Amino acid sequence: MRKLITYAPVLACLLAAGCASVDTGLRHTVVLHYQHVANVHRIDFSSPLLLAQRASPVYTVLPLESQGFWAVFVLCSVDASGARVPSFYFDVDRFRVPFGKQRFGPLRPYTLRLDDTSDLNTRVDTPAIGQAIAMEIQEGPSSQVFRHGFYGDLDYRFAVYLPRGLPDYAGDELPLRYEGGQTMVLGNGYPPSDIPVAGLGGTGIASRCLP
Repeated sequence: MRKLITYAPVLACLLAAGCASVDTGLRHTVVLHYQHVANVHRIDFSSPLLLAQRASPVYTVLPLESQGFWAVFVLCSVDASGARVPSFYFDVDRFRVPFGKQRFGPLRPYTLRLDDTSDLNTRVDTPAIGQAIAMEIQEGPSSQVFRHGFYGDLDYRFAVYLPRGLPDYAGDELPLRYEGGQTMVLGNGYPPSDIPVAGLGGTGIASRCLP
C-alpha cells in the first residue's frame, strides 16, 4: 500500500490557519518528486577499472560493512513553476539521505571495499571509482539548469551510498533531501527492490517512476 504523502506547508496551514503564508512560501520553493527504486548490495563493473595506485584492476566494489548498500533513486519531476522561482540548478551530488543523526551523500574515501578484499578506496582513486559507479547506475545528466516551469517524466536515476547498515531500517522508502536553494523533496511512497548485484551480470534496476 502506498504511503500517504503530506506536504509539510499544507499541514502547517491547517494547524495554524496560515494559508496565505503557505502560498507565499511555495512561490519560492522548487518541488522535487522521486521514487526510491532499489537497494543494491554490490556493483560489478562492465569493464575492469584501472586505478593509478593499484597494480590490479578492480572488478567489483562492496560496502564497507555487510549491511551497507547503495540506495538508488529516480528523479520523477522538477516543479520550478513557483512565481518567485527563476530557475533551479540540479546537481546529483547535492542529494542527501538523512537517517537519524546521519546524513549520507557522495562517496567518501576509505568507505568502500575493492574486489571483496581488505583494500579500501583512497582519496586519490575515489573520484574515478565514483565515476565508474555512476556509469553502472546513473541515467540522465549529473547536472542541469531547469528554467522556470514544470518538468515531468524526467526519470533521472542516481545512487546514494550508505557504507553501513541503518538501525531499525525495514527496507521501506528512504527520505531524500537536496542541499542548496529552497526545495521540497517528496517520494511517491513505493518501497524499493532489494538487488544483490548491479552492473555486469546483475539484476536490472527500475529506471522509470511509477505513477
